Amino acid sequence: MKIEKIMIKSNQEENVEGLTVEYPYVMHFSDMTNLKVPWHWHEEVEFDYVISGVLEVVTVNGKYTFHKDEGFFMNSNVMACLHRASDAEAAVIHSHLFNPVFLGGHYKSIFETKYINPVLQNKKMDILEIRGTDENQIKMLKALRQAAYIQKEADMEFETRSIFSEIWKLLVQEMENLPRDTHEVNLQNQDRMQSMMSYIQQNYMEKVSLEEIASAASISTRECLRCFRSSIDRSPIEYLMEYRLEMAKKLLRETDWLVTDIGLQTGFSSNAYFGKVFKEKCGETPAEYRKKNENKK
Repeated sequence: MKIEKIMIKSNQEENVEGLTVEYPYVMHFSDMTNLKVPWHWHEEVEFDYVISGVLEVVTVNGKYTFHKDEGFFMNSNVMACLHRASDAEAAVIHSHLFNPVFLGGHYKSIFETKYINPVLQNKKMDILEIRGTDENQIKMLKALRQAAYIQKEADMEFETRSIFSEIWKLLVQEMENLPRDTHEVNLQNQDRMQSMMSYIQQNYMEKVSLEEIASAASISTRECLRCFRSSIDRSPIEYLMEYRLEMAKKLLRETDWLVTDIGLQTGFSSNAYFGKVFKEKCGETPAEYRKKNENKK
């Protein structure tokens, strides 16, 4: 079983590796120790199970921490980022991703209208924590482990779909038991954030202004600042800087480019400024970071 890489489309919708029209399901085995999945979203629904370590998941609606033998469901098109929550231990996860058609079948089938759509369209269901706190959740965690195990076998497609049909039935029951005071996902905020983050992630190499970021969502700069602060607790420019640093780290790990070239390619105006910001935010120079990670490509 190989460790999959996350691929992001130009609009920051994740391109889920391994999914096909013939079989719209895939399981990824991901070591999050040195991987931070940036803000992204995808049409597919997702069930994750933490094999070891501690994982932090952040959505526009909240922040969640998951430990070994816990899991979660993430709904379709939910904007999120994932990273290891503790420096003391590696975070390793199984991620099961599938297009809703995997269980729903053809358009407007009873499976889609009665079981799938009520979950996809539930504004309170961006993420469901599966911690084994009741009998249903215990069954869901056991089924997720079983689904991962059978991926090693041949001809497991029918059994995989059967397992996730059972998990989905349990998910629908859990949804019915959600507390009435659960907050609805702010879809307007999420749509605006997706537009503005997409703009940043497509243009971070160039000079980017607050006005340009706000314009990507057709809102004022004041509303832009409010959206970022309320959604991810940082300003647009702070997020831009963080994204540039993440892209610089990726190039330092995965290429042999000169440090000076990496700084310029990731939007820093000079090598001195790149080195100064990198040292302040990461606690080491770009060269030190590259040397420490040269065997982790």
